Amino acid sequence: MSSKGTVSLKQSISFGGVVATIGSILIALGVAWLIALNWSEMPSALKVLILVISTLGAYTAGTLFRTHNHEVIGGSLLVLGALLYTLSIFLIAQIFNLSTSLQSNAWFLLLAIVGVLIASYIFSSSASLIIALFEFLVWISLQYLSFVSFGDGFSMGILTIIYLAVGIGLYGLTQIHKSIDHKFSRVYRYWSAFYILLLAYILSFQILLSFLWSDNFVLASNVLFFLVVISVLAVILAGVGIYMSLVKNKLSSKETWGFIGLVLLYVLLIGLASLISGEPVYGGPISGGLLVMWLFDNLLFIVVILSVIGYGTKHHSVKIVNLAIAFFALDIITRYIGFIMDFGGQIGFAVMSIIGGIILIFGGWGIEKWRRKLIERTKEN
Repeated sequence: MSSKGTVSLKQSISFGGVVATIGSILIALGVAWLIALNWSEMPSALKVLILVISTLGAYTAGTLFRTHNHEVIGGSLLVLGALLYTLSIFLIAQIFNLSTSLQSNAWFLLLAIVGVLIASYIFSSSASLIIALFEFLVWISLQYLSFVSFGDGFSMGILTIIYLAVGIGLYGLTQIHKSIDHKFSRVYRYWSAFYILLLAYILSFQILLSFLWSDNFVLASNVLFFLVVISVLAVILAGVGIYMSLVKNKLSSKETWGFIGLVLLYVLLIGLASLISGEPVYGGPISGGLLVMWLFDNLLFIVVILSVIGYGTKHHSVKIVNLAIAFFALDIITRYIGFIMDFGGQIGFAVMSIIGGIILIFGGWGIEKWRRKLIERTKEN
């Protein structure tokens, strides 16, 4: 068979797998909807039985399909099993009236994360791992909100430090899995890149910088304990991962110091934001301190983008390079919208729209050309 025929065969198999996956999900949604219509009339024992059988059925079917070389369908059913498991925990808690507070919901979500994470390693499912990572990020926010809901005071600064610690932990998990040649290293690598870019992008808004630290902020004991535990675990994971990769010559000292440097820049930015706490952003000219912080923040974002591009090129990851370019384009569009808001007025809006449109057209062409060159260089290396 020719190479062209082989490619066509692979494409048809992939397309058929996608169609079958959509069909299986639709069937599951239809069954779930029928159950939901009669949910209130069912006895509690039957509800639990249905949820357990549905979850086990999805995992069993996914495993059987994968053993018969139907990876796409099997993987999608494993994802369905992970989602059903998470849903089952909250529905069972609702059946027995256990979900009554933010803290109880945080405990249930943590239980779901542990189960999905264990299943992702048992079944070697990268998609299930992504679900677990996403649920973990939701849990971090939910757990923090459950602490401050008792009147201790909300602080974006503390939450940002917690998010930064999670990013450090993700990088450590990347290095641990890379040192043992585990396939999940690619998942952790991509999520580490996405996470550090997203954090830098969110912090690039000047309106957020003045609200990171409030004047009436009080660090409660439970929040401090949570912050210390997350930070210590993150540092341990990063330290162990970096050491394991360095020992096996799978990590350069240059990349290690570059990562440490970026973390220190993040810490410096978050700490200095306390100097401009509560400064007005709209309704007049911004202060010199806020302007300097905003410029430093956006320069840091550019540095992060370039670092991630270099990271993706080094590890031959086209996805990471495309991710960094996407955030670069997003930054340009966001800053453009910000300039329109600052100029204001109908004439100002029209002028900025025309100028911005011209810049974006040529900028889009340049970005796409740059992206293609980077991808070619990544493949060549």
